[in-house]
Amino acid sequence: MDPATAAEKVRVMVVDDHPMWRDAVERDLEEAGFTVVGVAANGHEALARFPAARPQVVVLDLQIPGPNGVEVTREVLSHDPSARVLILSASGEQADVLDAVKAGATGYLVKSASREELVRAVRRVAQGDTVFTPGLAGLVLGEFRRLSDGPERPDSDTPEL
Repeated sequence: MDPATAAEKVRVMVVDDHPMWRDAVERDLEEAGFTVVGVAANGHEALARFPAARPQVVVLDLQIPGPNGVEVTREVLSHDPSARVLILSASGEQADVLDAVKAGATGYLVKSASREELVRAVRRVAQGDTVFTPGLAGLVLGEFRRLSDGPERPDSDTPEL
C-alpha cells in the first residue's frame, strides 16, 4: 500500500491555540492524504469535539489554554485507549516531555520539525510506533532507565538481609 493510501485511512484531530500554526498543520496533513476530522484551539474544545470526531491520532500542542496538553492527553486516552497522541510543541524541556509521556503520549515532536517529519511521525504513531524528535528519545530512555535502576524502597514489613 502506498503512503498516500495508508494516510487516507488515518483520522486526525489538530489541537493548537495559534490559528496560523493550526491551519498550516491541518493543511499539511490533508495534502499528505490524512483525513482531518477535527480541529480545536484549546483543551475544552478538544475534549468536547473528540468523541464525535473519533480521531485515531490527535496532534496536540502542550501549551494550550486549559486544560493543557498533558491533561487533554490523559482525558482522551481514558475516553478511547486506542487513540494515539502526538505532541507537537515548541518545548523540548525534559519535564514537559516526561509529563506528556507519563500521560500516555505516543510521540513528541518539537515545532522545528519539518513538514516531512510531521507527516512521517503521524503515519508512524497511527501504526502504533513511538516517535520522538532526535535527542528527546534518549532523554525519555534515560529517565526510564533511571527509574527502573533506582533503589527500591523496601517495604517496612519486609525483613532486610
